Amino acid sequence: MKVSYLWLKDYCDFDLTPQQLADGLSQRGLACEGLEAVGEDFCLDLEVTANRPDLLSHIGVAREIAAMVGSRLRIPEVNLREEDQPVERLARVEVHDPQLCPRYTARVVYDVEVGPSPVEMQRRLQTVGLRPINNIVDITNYVMLECGQPEHAFDFEKIEGRTVVVRPAAEGEKLVLIDQSEVELNTSNLVIADHGRPVALAGVMGGLQSEISDGTRVVLLESAKFDPVNIRRTSRSLGKSSDSSYRFERGVDTPTVEWASRRAAALMRELAGGKVARGVLDIDFTSEEPRSIVLRIPRIERVLGMPVSLTEAGKHLKSIGFSVRAEGHDRLVVGVPSFRQDVEQEIDLIEEVARCHGYEKVPAASSLRIRAVSDSKFDQVVREARGVLVRLGYHEAVTTSFASVEMAQEFSPWNKAEPITLSNPLRSDQSALRTSLLPALLEAARVSQGHGVEAVRLFEVNRVFLRRPGGQALPEERTCVAVVANEDFAETKGTVETLLERLGVTTNLSFEEVDHSFLNPGLAGHWRIGTSVLGYLGELSEEAAERFHLHAAPMVAELDMEVLSAAAHLEGRFRPLPRFPAVERDLAVVVDERVTWREIEETVRGAGAEHLEAVSFGEVYRGKQIEAGKKSVFFRLSYRAPDRTLTSEEVNASQERVVAALAEALGARLRD
Repeated sequence: MKVSYLWLKDYCDFDLTPQQLADGLSQRGLACEGLEAVGEDFCLDLEVTANRPDLLSHIGVAREIAAMVGSRLRIPEVNLREEDQPVERLARVEVHDPQLCPRYTARVVYDVEVGPSPVEMQRRLQTVGLRPINNIVDITNYVMLECGQPEHAFDFEKIEGRTVVVRPAAEGEKLVLIDQSEVELNTSNLVIADHGRPVALAGVMGGLQSEISDGTRVVLLESAKFDPVNIRRTSRSLGKSSDSSYRFERGVDTPTVEWASRRAAALMRELAGGKVARGVLDIDFTSEEPRSIVLRIPRIERVLGMPVSLTEAGKHLKSIGFSVRAEGHDRLVVGVPSFRQDVEQEIDLIEEVARCHGYEKVPAASSLRIRAVSDSKFDQVVREARGVLVRLGYHEAVTTSFASVEMAQEFSPWNKAEPITLSNPLRSDQSALRTSLLPALLEAARVSQGHGVEAVRLFEVNRVFLRRPGGQALPEERTCVAVVANEDFAETKGTVETLLERLGVTTNLSFEEVDHSFLNPGLAGHWRIGTSVLGYLGELSEEAAERFHLHAAPMVAELDMEVLSAAAHLEGRFRPLPRFPAVERDLAVVVDERVTWREIEETVRGAGAEHLEAVSFGEVYRGKQIEAGKKSVFFRLSYRAPDRTLTSEEVNASQERVVAALAEALGARLRD
């Protein structure tokens, strides 16, 4: 924001040199990035943060100066002399979208004489970097720089039907702007139009056809409030910006809209000989209630580390436009002015007190107590899980939290409730919060496939969002880890089991068949820890793979990190290296087809075989030598004693116990 040193003196009295003024404003948080002499004046280039649109004007900066030096802010009085002709007989205004245009005012000034603006006005505009054009346009720029409210002047005789229509543009509609460029519009762009065509890009730039020229005799003066988000999107999407859009993007003060209109109309009467029609067309949809915040004086000292009295705090806040009322001996009820939309809570008021009191007076602590805080168990489990998967050759992905409603419904392994939808999604195909990490990971696999990488090993640790029972508003946020890999079932299962082993989850763990619509029924299961479902594993179904246009169905798995964290044992355990060799024996038993490996392993471990150290699955065989309804399961048993080498007799005795337990519990027999 560039301001004129001499122009600022119109609004408050101060004796500071330009450099002193720049330094003083910088100390109050309004940093001066440059100071340049322009003729007899000086231009101060101030850095204004996005949350302070009130400082994008000379009056706004002068308010800070007046508070800084203890003088009074002078806002020009507007004595607008109007003619008997009512404006309603000359013009009409229609606003079709109150959300995009909460307030629109229009005045008509006729019998104007367009020509050069006064030398002093031209000098002030040139000081801050604006090129004078003519008295009408210069007045709109002057008022904008004075109070921060953009104005626009139309040649009213070029407005068809004498009606101004504020509406969204039609898809594909075109408009030639005053910079002589043509833009193609869409329905998200707001335009100012007449009965036939758009005549301006609302809040951004006027149209060439209705601009002020030497022949203009009747001016329609616009002063409005537009939706900041829409102006920002329009400006970015079309690559068009202006001093007006810069201010509209940050938000303008509602009461100033009409004041600026009166101010500009009065200057047009004074400097262009115009006659102002009586009244104003004011379409106002705003309903801003007065806001007040309670400021606790003791709270100021707790935050700033220095005492500020109730009287001092009230004086500082009043100096920058707030109203104050004492409530007891240690509280102020502070009325927030409409131009300070950034002030929302007590801490904001404390910041204002600190600025006015002086940041340099805030004490600096001589020491800072630091206490080391260890990560929670959950954070440690998440970190270890990431490390294990990376060491196993997986690549971590970070994907979006949104999904289509169809994907969120299909990939919903944790509950069957409807997904949570967004009322205003950024994209129509991402209108729901994800219920699983898999869809986005599968989309990443599809993109990799498109770049020639057919086999991927991806994982992600992130949150899914589940609807709570009973219609509660906030979703349940559950952290999960998911993997997608182009490998076989055993490899992916081994990956997950390695992860579980590294996290110390080895007991009370079971793996059972499961049925999810997006998994192949023949290759799908889930883990349980006790009665809690830990997660699932399986091959993606052919139908799901086709939906993602994948050449081959990958293996997928997803675990609940909360359940995993609760069961994890992260403490390191020392186990000395064995001093004596192990003795390994192989077994092949024939069992019914329905018998699972988990049942076999549990029976072996519960057989009471002495010195049994490990049981390792080998393979399953079904063939001519095995009768129908049966299968042969091959596995290896490892025996070891801590104090000696086992004898064959000892191992044979243990083997016999295992075979007997299998026969009794599962009806197993040794394979011939």
